[in-house]
Amino acid sequence: MTTEISYLFISRCSPYAGQQARAALDLAFTAAAFEQKVSVVFIGDGVLQLLDRQDTEASQLKNIGKMIPALKHYDVKNVYIHQPSLTRAGLKQTELPKEFELVDDEKLCKLVAITDQVMVF
Repeated sequence: MTTEISYLFISRCSPYAGQQARAALDLAFTAAAFEQKVSVVFIGDGVLQLLDRQDTEASQLKNIGKMIPALKHYDVKNVYIHQPSLTRAGLKQTELPKEFELVDDEKLCKLVAITDQVMVF
């Protein structure tokens, strides 16, 4: 019998500034594969990971934007976008996946408070 632990992965790094953005997604997929309750929040420069128009051909890095849709295949149902970060980045919600919920600072604090393990990348 497995004990379910809730995880909140806060992804705050731009997609290609290092390995943190990819590591956050990889760990979220791993926890979900072990049937844990997983939530992901994209905040700060992390909202840039959600853009469709990522061109990584010149850098030969794996396109993180193509990994985002896999969250639903791993049963990660709670995916959030930090609204103030979206505004600071000059992005509109219509440019991002429609199935993700917008959260403000208050809702983000509540998510952190009710989660067993919070990991920030």
